[in-house]
Amino acid sequence: MSPDGPPYTRIATSLREKIESGDYPPGSRLPPHRELARTYQAAQETIRRAIAQLQAEGLVETRGQHGTFVQTRQPVRRIATDFYQRRPASSAEPTSPFARTVEAAGGHPTWDHETTRETADEHIAARLAIQPGEPVIVTRYLYRHDGAPIQTAVSWEPAALTSGTPIELPEAGAAVGVVARFDAIGLRIDSVTEEIAARPPTPAEVQTLALPPGVSVLEMNRTYYAGDTPVETATIVMAGHRNVLAYRLAVS
Repeated sequence: MSPDGPPYTRIATSLREKIESGDYPPGSRLPPHRELARTYQAAQETIRRAIAQLQAEGLVETRGQHGTFVQTRQPVRRIATDFYQRRPASSAEPTSPFARTVEAAGGHPTWDHETTRETADEHIAARLAIQPGEPVIVTRYLYRHDGAPIQTAVSWEPAALTSGTPIELPEAGAAVGVVARFDAIGLRIDSVTEEIAARPPTPAEVQTLALPPGVSVLEMNRTYYAGDTPVETATIVMAGHRNVLAYRLAVS
């Protein structure tokens, strides 16, 4: 172990290395705290803090009196900088960005969705540059990677833009994926904004996303623009241990 850092971080590093090397494979039980305390010549409180660190990383879970177990490895989706890019008409890739990223990771993407027609509150109206009370098309999603829940999303679109068009229903229209859908009605999306923050999950998110204790979520507020017009905004909640955000940006 490195001599640097508090004792509990050094112990967590050692245990993490053993998990990553397969010394403690997925589903296996870690030695009891008392045994770890002897191995590392540390107080049991120090061991508890090290285990808490691994829990926060989603590597282990504690099952009451049964002990601490290595988490079964969950699928990880890598969201890269080409996430929103158009694909050529000849491309065999899905037009759904979510489907593309999961398939790129070797997984199978699925999702549930429900679409309703509602009115915009002040917050959503501000994000869409419309007036509060105007009609919006709202779609709620639960996304899965190889059957494991990986993120939720709620999207809002101004009904004035899509009502009566082939893309009025986001999941039952002429195309799938926001960019491809709005291309189909001649509204060319040319920019997207994202605001991302990590936070503790709500109890409902812990249940829906099957989150281990200590794992945070990433909340992204995203808006697509065609010129200066917001055409869709969404709040996306991602399981922190199952998503990686990777960016490479041009510097001018």
